[in-house]
Amino acid sequence: MPKHQRKLRIYISADALALLKHLDYPCSEEVLASAKRVEGLEDEGMDYELSGTRDDFESLAGWVAGDANHADRRQKRKLALLLALSDALEAVL
Repeated sequence: MPKHQRKLRIYISADALALLKHLDYPCSEEVLASAKRVEGLEDEGMDYELSGTRDDFESLAGWVAGDANHADRRQKRKLALLLALSDALEAVL
């Protein structure tokens, strides 16, 4: 299987998953459909696993980074979630 088609995984919080669903990026449908609850992870609060191809995650990372760069700095919780998502995506890429 080509490298860009292999499934990658990230782990995110329930709040981050809710934000991704709310933002409804055009590239996120398949990634969001992959969401499954996991328990027993070492990282507290990382309750969901998302999987997707490198292409899926690269596209999603671009959207998330764009929103993080343009986020209202007064919305600290949203900004923190966007930055955490961006970090998770970049780490797997």
